[in-house]
Amino acid sequence: MRGSQILTRPAWLEINLSAIADNISNLKSVLGPQREIIAVIKADGYGHGAVPVAQVAVNSGAGMLAVAFVEEALELTDADIKTEILILSGTPREAAPTIVEYGFHVPLTDVGGAEALSETAQAQNRPAKVHIKVDTGMHRLGVAAEDISEYCERLASLPGLSIQGIFTHFASSPTDPQFTLEQLSRFKEAVGQAEAALGYCIPLKHCANSCAIVRYPESWLDAVRPGALIYGIPRNPGGVYMPTMRPAMTLRTTISHVKPVTAGQAVSYGRTWKAPHDTQVALLPVGYADGYSRALSNNADVLVRGQRVPVVGAICMDCTIIDVGSIGGAQVGEEVVMIGQQGEESITIAEIAERCNTVVQEVACWFTRRLPRMYTHEPGDVRVKELVEAHRSIFSDVST
Repeated sequence: MRGSQILTRPAWLEINLSAIADNISNLKSVLGPQREIIAVIKADGYGHGAVPVAQVAVNSGAGMLAVAFVEEALELTDADIKTEILILSGTPREAAPTIVEYGFHVPLTDVGGAEALSETAQAQNRPAKVHIKVDTGMHRLGVAAEDISEYCERLASLPGLSIQGIFTHFASSPTDPQFTLEQLSRFKEAVGQAEAALGYCIPLKHCANSCAIVRYPESWLDAVRPGALIYGIPRNPGGVYMPTMRPAMTLRTTISHVKPVTAGQAVSYGRTWKAPHDTQVALLPVGYADGYSRALSNNADVLVRGQRVPVVGAICMDCTIIDVGSIGGAQVGEEVVMIGQQGEESITIAEIAERCNTVVQEVACWFTRRLPRMYTHEPGDVRVKELVEAHRSIFSDVST
């Protein structure tokens, strides 16, 4: 990490690349060599940094990467990452030349998009790599399961399309097992109809997201698409079929100011918290502009000296206030962990998500570029150390 960033603003996200490597390696060992891992690194690798995570994922056993948009795929190719890349969202027809030129995999969801890719593939004399997206109940993107035969008959007449896969998206795998298994059944039936219409076997069938990987091994099929799981941020810390995945992200800062408050005095905007007794408060240089949500006002703990202390008052754009009276006060410069582990205590992304009534994925994506990412690996982890040395320009902020 660049020293000036810590000295001028002591707040950063620490990303443990060894944890990500372990999570993917452990997942690969459970799935077996016959199944592919499509590592989902959209939204800047769920806030962890798309390019560093992509390098570690490929080095640890992922056979393909998944992003949301063409721009995210181009970021990876610009970083000289040569692994196959699947774009999960619908792509504009104007992007067909770029998609075919770079060999990105894209979903097929309608006839018009398929025709645009077919025309471009013929013009460039190279295949358009596509995955048929089946809507089995999400009602968001994809061809309705009941229309799949007719759709694939049309695809069979379009030259230049290289159908690499077929997939669907579960609507409620964490909360509704019955509907999830119904979706899986619809998908398998649709796959059979698609292959019958095309006249050949589609290589990659995939539907399992992180939760489905943990809970429904029957959904693993040819490939799986882990997102939250590889970053160690699921609400479910493990499962019958999965080892516990380790969190990779820690939000660290240091105390920038300390002051006493007396009983009855209020702090921060709106005066939403008043000291119940004489105490001491400390300011942290992290606020909602950094992604530490205002919904955590009077509604979160942080770790100081390995102990929980409460966030008090409204979280500001650039700072958060904590009550440190319970630990006998604090000093300017002391380290504070806002997410992660300190000593024997920890505050997880799942805890923050629960307090804000949202999902873990949103919390991981909150943190803005005002918080520099500090990439680390664990002592003795030769896998990541060798990767860092081989790609020093990508890991320019790595601490070894």
